[in-house]
Amino acid sequence: MVVRTAGKTGLRDRLDEALARELAEGPGAVGELLGSLEAAGRRECALALQLKACRGTPHRTAAALADLAGQELGWSTEESDLLLARLVGKDARVAPHELQGAFGTLVPIALAAAEQAGEFDRARMRALRRTVDALDDLGGAEFAPVRDRMDALLRREPPTVPGRLPHHLLDGLDDFGPAMRAAHGELLAGAGVTAFLNHCALQDRPRATRAWRRTASALLVEAERGPELVRRLLEGIAAQPEHRISDLGPWALNVRGIAGDTNTPLVRGLLWASLDIPADWAVPMVAAVALNAGTGLGGSGSTCRSRPLATTAVAVLGECAGARGEEAARWLARLSGTVVNRTVAKGIATALAAVAARA
Repeated sequence: MVVRTAGKTGLRDRLDEALARELAEGPGAVGELLGSLEAAGRRECALALQLKACRGTPHRTAAALADLAGQELGWSTEESDLLLARLVGKDARVAPHELQGAFGTLVPIALAAAEQAGEFDRARMRALRRTVDALDDLGGAEFAPVRDRMDALLRREPPTVPGRLPHHLLDGLDDFGPAMRAAHGELLAGAGVTAFLNHCALQDRPRATRAWRRTASALLVEAERGPELVRRLLEGIAAQPEHRISDLGPWALNVRGIAGDTNTPLVRGLLWASLDIPADWAVPMVAAVALNAGTGLGGSGSTCRSRPLATTAVAVLGECAGARGEEAARWLARLSGTVVNRTVAKGIATALAAVAARA
């Protein structure tokens, strides 16, 4: 991702002059400059203004950024990603407490760019979404509209470009994504694969809706070697050792696990999609994911390697019926004697009861 923002240009000089005039004479100069520019010039000004706000002058740029955030400027994915990267992650230009203090100035322009771009950095958007929850806890309920816009963005189906895997699928925030890209490049390049994985990556809850599952089933049929792809990726996560995962949250916590923020919903989707694959490996593979994800960090204890993946895999086993239901019940019984996390253990009991009732 390369977006030129550093250095002085003629437009940047004019913007600095307008800001200086406003400081001396009052508002009006920046708005006059922006009104004289085409969309590309206004985008460049927005990039410069957000950077100035990150560096500690949000009050001087707030009005102009708010105006620009309400305009259709034709943002590119690269520009959108840059605006988000300045706010969260290792390259952030603003400290966590500063982000919270200037949230209303810094974030809306990044949201507008993400909405207008074809793709956007979903991992950083999720990190910002968690920041909104923290603001709500601090009494910042006025940011509810921002939260709703973020939720809508994260639910939006990414565009599908044949032959190209979007950067948010199997990304590098963990070891799992790069390993799967390296090992299964031919499978991932198959016709219909991107559309199927894009849909899987939207599954950010333990349980899939019927509508989601119907779409996933249809896309799986259309994906070239779809069942094999599901198997290989689930094999990868079932064997993935725990490791340090890149945390893009504002506070950059030390996180260990087996899957990062963007690959977790992808694997959740793959787990639910496996229900539609009539193969002997499906139930044991889901159980293997549940075991690896539900095992405690370091091999024991109640802190799972990935509680989201463990609870999802257990829920998938609980949906099995007939002969599969009997097999799932046996695997669930094994898991109940191994996984000690209370949330996952409760899910195992619920899934066992569901399978027994169905039988």
